[in-house]
Amino acid sequence: MIKRILQKIEWKTRRWNLKINLLDIYLHDGDACWGFTLLEVSNNYVPYSLLSFEVRLPNGADRKILQVTNWDFFFLSTPFYNWCRNEDERILWGGATETGIKGIFYKLGNKLFR
Repeated sequence: MIKRILQKIEWKTRRWNLKINLLDIYLHDGDACWGFTLLEVSNNYVPYSLLSFEVRLPNGADRKILQVTNWDFFFLSTPFYNWCRNEDERILWGGATETGIKGIFYKLGNKLFR
């Protein structure tokens, strides 16, 4: 009886992919990053964080300056990145750049994600 219930639960949730981390602290991890992540929710392998900041320190060989590798604030980094990517495509195929507040956000996104 319990085995059948557990099998049903397994079958119903087979496509779910959800991971929740409360706090991760990176002290020169495998990617040579230093930083932290507070309340990370990963849904379908896409991470969203309440607060996240990761940097790579200069090592004299391939990085001459401090490099920010990941940031997130109130779960906004991934949706903002997707919006900037869609704006790039629209500008590429439509030819017209944004003006006003959308233009400011687009320039900010280019600075943050490039």
